[in-house]
Amino acid sequence: MKLLKSGVCRQFYATIAASMSIFISGMWLGWPSSASDKFMKHETDIDISYAELSWVVCMMDLGNSISPLFAGYLMDKIGRKRTIAVLGPLFIVSWSLPLFVSTAWALYLARLMGGMGKGMSYTVVPVFLGEIADVNIRGALGTVFTVQLSSGVLFEVIVGPHVSYRTLNAVSAVVPVLFAVMFVCVPESPYYLLKKGRREDAGVALRWYRGHREGGVDAELRMMETNVRKDMENRSTFRELFTNRKNFSALMVVVTACVAQRAGGISSLTAYSALILPEPAPIIGKFDYIMVFCIVLVVVNFVGMALVDRVGRKPLLLVSELSLGVIIALFGLYYYLAARGVDVSAYTFWPYACHQMFSVMFGIGIGFIPVVYLGEMFPVNIRSHCSAIASVTLATSSFVSNKMFLLVSNAYGYHIMFWGFAAVNFICAGFAYRYAIETTGKTFLEIQETLERSVARGTSSEAKIKATTKQLNDLL
Repeated sequence: MKLLKSGVCRQFYATIAASMSIFISGMWLGWPSSASDKFMKHETDIDISYAELSWVVCMMDLGNSISPLFAGYLMDKIGRKRTIAVLGPLFIVSWSLPLFVSTAWALYLARLMGGMGKGMSYTVVPVFLGEIADVNIRGALGTVFTVQLSSGVLFEVIVGPHVSYRTLNAVSAVVPVLFAVMFVCVPESPYYLLKKGRREDAGVALRWYRGHREGGVDAELRMMETNVRKDMENRSTFRELFTNRKNFSALMVVVTACVAQRAGGISSLTAYSALILPEPAPIIGKFDYIMVFCIVLVVVNFVGMALVDRVGRKPLLLVSELSLGVIIALFGLYYYLAARGVDVSAYTFWPYACHQMFSVMFGIGIGFIPVVYLGEMFPVNIRSHCSAIASVTLATSSFVSNKMFLLVSNAYGYHIMFWGFAAVNFICAGFAYRYAIETTGKTFLEIQETLERSVARGTSSEAKIKATTKQLNDLL
């Protein structure tokens, strides 16, 4: 009863309902793993070539890259809730196309629309979750986002191998309808309502999210109002992101984390595991390992949910990125030895072990930290712009990774791409160590103050370096 009165359950319900759009995006991510096998075995009505299949996979990333800026505009004009609600019809149409139209072009369009929905979800949902959450559970709510994404992939991987292509699409088309129904009763973000001058409506929404808590709601509403007023003193433009050192520093942290998340290996492992993993698979079948990979991603996200507000964002981010760099480098070493003619037939467990360990270390850090940072590091006046840039970064990183993977791997071997992924993880870990801040347990105002101090220290260090350089030049 106390839990219900605290509003925690309501916040989790709103989070789950909103991030159902992420679940659907995850379904589209996992769909190629099952569908591509059916295409290659001619178990569908569509005659599709290997080249066409690569475009089917990449069209989602293309759609993902073109929708965030539009979503950022919408979320400021019509609100966070209405923008998320638009995703229901979009996803319903996207899943209906492969169900009723049997052409490669229909798949291109369906995946493009699915990618547009993913881009909009990644732009709006993290901001929405950050704005409705209590400080003490903001990190946990952010991990639900990634749990939903991994669960969507898992759904397709589990269902796909056991049903026909048509049944897979029909079952998948039901989920967007469920999402649309679940999200109807969720209120708008109090921050957005305050930004639009609707204080009374903001109070109603906040009381819903906090379980009608007396006393604390009014104080929190006043604090929100102060934050919004201070944030809105600055212009809501993309230029504000790049000319304000504090905002630019936060943006670079988020963008770098987004690059590490999608270009560090996960996109290609999700899309091409059936092609990457060698035969014969040890003990169980290859597709069973792919299923376990997705299950581990979901389970480990719950571990991350428990740790993120205790251990902190930055430690989890660093441990995750460094571990992934080592794992993916070892993954590449196996294929390097195979390419050099070394007999690796007795070591097929090696890539499978790396495959599973990758999902573990991805899930406890880099898999969800960018979303958490995105929802809490930026002032309300530019949140939509930052979210749009982060979504475009995710989409572009994933598109380049997926499109290059087959081309480079076929020409030079898998190990080149895997070592490239390792380099991305190590470089981004170094950047995070130097520039990322800890936001655990801090209000939005405290986070902005921490960023200001961090930028001030950086400016002071730069001034000292310039002064030292000038002195050396004078001596010379």
